[in-house]
Amino acid sequence: MHNRKVVATLMLAATVAVGACDAVTGGTGGSPIGVGGISARSKGTGYTVAPQIAFYRVAGANFVSAQGVKDTCYLAVYSEPSTSGQISAAALGAGPYIIVALGSRTDSLVRTGGGLDAAYRSTLTSGIPFTPGDSMVITVPGDRAGFPASTFRGKTAEPFSMVPIGTPVAGSPINLTWTAASDLNAAMFVTFRYSAAGTAPATLNRQVACAFVDDGSGQVPATVAAEWVAAATRDYTAQRIRTILTQIDLPLSYFNIVSTFDWPTPVSP
Repeated sequence: MHNRKVVATLMLAATVAVGACDAVTGGTGGSPIGVGGISARSKGTGYTVAPQIAFYRVAGANFVSAQGVKDTCYLAVYSEPSTSGQISAAALGAGPYIIVALGSRTDSLVRTGGGLDAAYRSTLTSGIPFTPGDSMVITVPGDRAGFPASTFRGKTAEPFSMVPIGTPVAGSPINLTWTAASDLNAAMFVTFRYSAAGTAPATLNRQVACAFVDDGSGQVPATVAAEWVAAATRDYTAQRIRTILTQIDLPLSYFNIVSTFDWPTPVSP
């Protein structure tokens, strides 16, 4: 459900743990959780989104939050994302449908894969038209044996542009500038991918992964940026996130949605 940049978000963003583990883990007990993503895609002069929200009963999970993010950069291995991974936790129902209101438009998500499918999705092949930065209201009818009835409110990630960084200078930091978020409830993630020295053929196999307070500027320290600056094969991408992270007391449940706007923006079907 998450693209590669949201995976970086999972490593960098502030997390709230349910149990002592580093990922979603199944079990016979545990708490209901709802997790999902709302990622903007360009379509002509506008945007669409294809929300997915899944529900599980888990013994532990780490959640994503835009709150508490600090300016951080680190070096890591990079590999193209795999779609083969599966979550072993038991799928839960949350009602016959989920209602998603983006701005003034309301749509429903359903379990297209049947009762064993954890995810609720839109049936619109080309996605749901919306304006990034719109409000979002997610209404869950609930299931007595699954996730409780609830309503969640937040804001989708708004568009931004990055100022080109130009030709980086060896031994100097990389200074970044982008369109700042409209408030302090967003975070910015920038990934600098490159081919490590001696790699043949050139393959994007290393990265500098950065998280920034979304105030419109950030800096990659020279010591961390050095390998990327020296690489012949390299690129960089950016992603703004906004999140909903809520605890429900009775029954104890958690709901976590990540809304993203990527630069460059993927194209809608």
